[in-house]
Amino acid sequence: MQIAALGIGGAASLLMMLGAAAHAAAPAEIGADIILRNGKIVTVDEKFTVREAIAIRGDRILAVGSDRQMLALAGPNARIVDLKGHTVVPGMIDGHHHFLAKSVDAYLGVDIALAQSIEEVKQKIADKVARTPPGELVYTTSGWLPAQFKENRPPVAADLDPVSPNHPVVVQGGHSVYLNSYAMKQAGITRDTPSPEGGVIEKDPRTGEPTGRLMENAAHLADRWPRGRATPEEKLAALKEGQRKMNAAGLTGVREPGISPADMRVFQQLHDSGEMTLRVSMNYSLDPSLSIEQLTTQLQTWGVSTGFGDHMLRLDGIGEFGIDGGFEGALMSEHYAIAPGHEKAEEYFGLQRIPTEKFDQAIALMNRLNWRATIHTAGDKALDLVLDAYEKANREQPLARKRWTVEHLLYTRPDQYRRIKDLGLVVSTQFHGYMAGQDMINFWGEQRAAGSTAVRDWLDAGLLVGGGSDWSLLPADPFWMMYFFVTRDTRLWGVMGPKQRVTRPEALRMMTINNAYITMEEDAKGSLEPGKLADLVVLSKDYLSVPEAQIKDIEVLATMVGGKVVFQRPAAAVTLQ
Repeated sequence: MQIAALGIGGAASLLMMLGAAAHAAAPAEIGADIILRNGKIVTVDEKFTVREAIAIRGDRILAVGSDRQMLALAGPNARIVDLKGHTVVPGMIDGHHHFLAKSVDAYLGVDIALAQSIEEVKQKIADKVARTPPGELVYTTSGWLPAQFKENRPPVAADLDPVSPNHPVVVQGGHSVYLNSYAMKQAGITRDTPSPEGGVIEKDPRTGEPTGRLMENAAHLADRWPRGRATPEEKLAALKEGQRKMNAAGLTGVREPGISPADMRVFQQLHDSGEMTLRVSMNYSLDPSLSIEQLTTQLQTWGVSTGFGDHMLRLDGIGEFGIDGGFEGALMSEHYAIAPGHEKAEEYFGLQRIPTEKFDQAIALMNRLNWRATIHTAGDKALDLVLDAYEKANREQPLARKRWTVEHLLYTRPDQYRRIKDLGLVVSTQFHGYMAGQDMINFWGEQRAAGSTAVRDWLDAGLLVGGGSDWSLLPADPFWMMYFFVTRDTRLWGVMGPKQRVTRPEALRMMTINNAYITMEEDAKGSLEPGKLADLVVLSKDYLSVPEAQIKDIEVLATMVGGKVVFQRPAAAVTLQ
């Protein structure tokens, strides 16, 4: 930590002193266990310094510098690894990823995330139905969007019923789920079932019958099926498999945006076993349907709050406690271009999922009890409501230095940036445009879609921004995320909003040191500096120099967490083990 604070010149001088000390003192006292040499070490320090080698002792970085300097620090049994010119970056952190949910879905569900048609979805479900006893649940992963299907629409009950007449089926989307008729019958959903406040039970405008689509708060009618049926043992097995996939993608940390206490215990079990290879910051999920009195009781009974834990597993805050919905439910100040659920577009502005007074009271409660709020905020009108609530809480008890967070910010206005900065808030955003550009265009129109996820504007306004994936694939490839932030190119629909492009160093900071800052751990991880945890990734190509089109295709050769190799690509040019 002190070495890093000296700057380049001071650190270089101290490195020379360390090199001399390596000869004068017993090697066991200061010697490195591992030296990675002959590479391009992208430190992501304050000056974005690039070095040649890095020395590691135990779970920490001892020093970075030239090959000569680092080799002088080698202990008697040090492992010397020739990087053969390959680039090393800090271990990447997904700043908002539903890791447990995605792991369970991948472990137990039908994977349709990259399916290209509804027919393909139906076939995958039919294959699972054939292996599942009648009456038992069949459900899918999320991560897909209607625009990726050649039919350009989501699957509904009429599609699902022919392949699943004797099984409840739940097709999971982002903020919607899609049920077959069997599942709707189990849930008690009929043509007479009203949509709940802040949600939509979609009904066929011709017949009045429910289509099977449940949006936002209505999706809770299906909550008792998918992940609720997974046992703690299945969740633990899913986490073990999930973290292997995350490590293979170059991810060494993740923020869980909102989970239950029961699921926190699954993470603790993994932590206590010593088998964690992914650093996890957990957000406590509160049920917004509870009264303020119930929420108060719930939070007051916790003897711990934000920051409790260690660098492997810790409490991050309360999330998502969403004030609005997703692409089809983001609360906007201007009406939608196309409205879901067959409403008139000119009368549809999105959904407010929590009444304003109750939301304000809940935010004030979090502040009083020393919990950090990390609130789901998609539309610009929703951001107005969140900032109003944060400002009220701030007047009661200052938020300065607490790093309260606004999650997503799919669409914002320039007049809101000063309010965000004045409160000392940080932004956690994701690559939604890459995965869902067409949905944004469909619902909001091209102008708002182009201005979505306005990272360039936010950075220029002096805001700190972390990057992540949210609801998409497992693993969600961080190079896809950085590719989107740098190019604004989308997966299937071309470039969207080129004015919001950022530089490669800025995108890498978003996925490393900025996300470490959000979890208040920038002194321990997020960059390759002396004294910090030895979390790093060896890349197949140089992120800083490859053609932009190749950023998304970069592969991970090896991943290290706390000085231990947690992933090694077979037959890779560089072997850390």
